Amino acid sequence: MNSLDDNDRLRVRLFSWQRADELVGVFCLLLIVFSIIWGVLTRYVFSQSASWSFELAVIAFGWMVFFGTAAGVRNRMHADIDALVTRFPRPVRKVVAIFNWLLLAALFAGFIVLFTWQAIVAHSILTVALSLPRSIVYGPMAVASAGILYQHLKLHPWRPHAEDETSAEVII
Repeated sequence: MNSLDDNDRLRVRLFSWQRADELVGVFCLLLIVFSIIWGVLTRYVFSQSASWSFELAVIAFGWMVFFGTAAGVRNRMHADIDALVTRFPRPVRKVVAIFNWLLLAALFAGFIVLFTWQAIVAHSILTVALSLPRSIVYGPMAVASAGILYQHLKLHPWRPHAEDETSAEVII
């Protein structure tokens, strides 16, 4: 069985480990909005501009994208371009689905390795405005990539009728 069916998804509380990626994404979105508002206020209303607000918004945006991607994989909300594949016979569609699953698993594992390596390499380099180690940028992206990989590995395209499961296009 996939992670949760549609009825169970509606019952999962927002403040739970199953939806931690969404919670991080929402927090990052709020951080972006308030940071940009504060930057605009300090620039045009007060005499001293907050130079750190843009840097904080950029860091939060990167985190939001990756943690939001993990939530999107869990909820199967990513678009499928399958106009050609749907015309194939069922056994060929199954092979294509498994190949895509393996390819994406390798990509997500590569993200984990590369972001972890970048966090280690860039730890001694500080950000311009906030003077934070750059690992604060790349470390959470490695964690989010691990979440993406975990959600992806739970899809199991080799199950019977896995290619017939509801995807984002049908829901929307």
